[in-house]
Amino acid sequence: MRLLFGLSSGIALVLAMLLRNPLLLVWRSTATPLVFGISTLALYALCIGPYRAPSRRRSVLRTLWSGALLIAAMQEGSFLLHKRAVLGAVDADARRIGAHLIVGYSNPKTMKTLIEKGLVGGIFISAHNVKGRGLVAIHTEIAALQALRRKAGLPLLIVSTDQEGGIVSRLSPPLTPLPSLADATADARTEDIESLAFAYGEQQGRELAGLGVNVNFAPLADLSSPAHRHHFDFRSQIGRRAIDTDPARVSPAIIGYAHGLEANGVYATLKHFPGLGRVTADTHIFPATLAASERELEASDWIPFRHGLRATQSLLMVGHATLSTVDAKRPASRSAKVIRGIVRQRWGHDGILVTDDLTMGAVVRQGLCSAGVDAINAGIDLLLVSYDTDQYYEIFDCLRQAKARGTLNIRLLDKSQRRLDRLLQTIDSFPIKESILTARGPDSTARTRVLSRTGLKAP
Repeated sequence: MRLLFGLSSGIALVLAMLLRNPLLLVWRSTATPLVFGISTLALYALCIGPYRAPSRRRSVLRTLWSGALLIAAMQEGSFLLHKRAVLGAVDADARRIGAHLIVGYSNPKTMKTLIEKGLVGGIFISAHNVKGRGLVAIHTEIAALQALRRKAGLPLLIVSTDQEGGIVSRLSPPLTPLPSLADATADARTEDIESLAFAYGEQQGRELAGLGVNVNFAPLADLSSPAHRHHFDFRSQIGRRAIDTDPARVSPAIIGYAHGLEANGVYATLKHFPGLGRVTADTHIFPATLAASERELEASDWIPFRHGLRATQSLLMVGHATLSTVDAKRPASRSAKVIRGIVRQRWGHDGILVTDDLTMGAVVRQGLCSAGVDAINAGIDLLLVSYDTDQYYEIFDCLRQAKARGTLNIRLLDKSQRRLDRLLQTIDSFPIKESILTARGPDSTARTRVLSRTGLKAP
């Protein structure tokens, strides 16, 4: 019994410390009541029950169980305070900050509240939002959320998703499952890649636009470097997703794909700058370093990013790898030296920059509260919180507090708002005339070629 008390107290303490960590998201709803319930029962047994007699060991156990209960209460209390502060924010400053956040959701009722108050600038549609649902139901839900914005006199929502094709296809089903862009262009002659990629992007663009999605977090502009992958890359799988090792083949693929989306009023997103092809750690879980020099990257990995940004209207997603030769202390997504120094100043790029999901392990270990502030101060326009959406409240509240303290760069925030206004005006002016029921449309010859290359058939 003593051993059981000792082991369980250690487990409860660790769980209490991780309750609000995104890595524990799938167990949070179970772990939270478990920690509170077991800790309370254990303290009852040690303080009131048959084990209450004083002894050094029981004193240590009481301390451990009390610590687990206190830490769990502090974690939940902090979350509830952030949430209350955010939901109570209805002023112009709150809407000004909210415009820079794209948030995933599981609870449509809560999301409606955030949308009506202008506390988010966009939503992220994931697999759990569409599972078991038909095209019309999904389209109706998105249209209803946009209607709330119009009724409130607010700008349109950015409606985003991850629909790359292949292993990252958040909306398939119900959308057509397609092979990855890498597979669709694998054996093509270099001169044919752009047209094949356009047909591929056109197919996806028609379907996404039919649902009401206006920003797709694809394609990958990362170069594929299979030799650099390792067995602990659990989720990124860049070696399987990236298009090619040769920038001369990647550039036409991402340009053609982006133009295919744009032809249907959907914005593409080049990701994950400064590139994950050479990175061996998975930023979903671990810190990761990109150690190549700027000169080497400009001559290889960054060629598709620069070509794609010049030739298309794409957003640029900034990842969480640390570019150690430029800023060894911060991931690229929150580094002014990387974002302002390279993208904004050296490249002269004035388009929309969005972070990769801020609830990844590479960010969380440095602190979510400072991550959002650092990213905005570095020149980022949109903060993505797509996986563990509870973290949105902390990030938002920390941005509000930073603005009140004067540590949020208002000049950069204003510049960012002007960029977002341009994006939203373009989205709002695009005439979506297709019915959701005909969004897939007839197959063109080029689209049929893309599908036939991998043995798939269009519906």
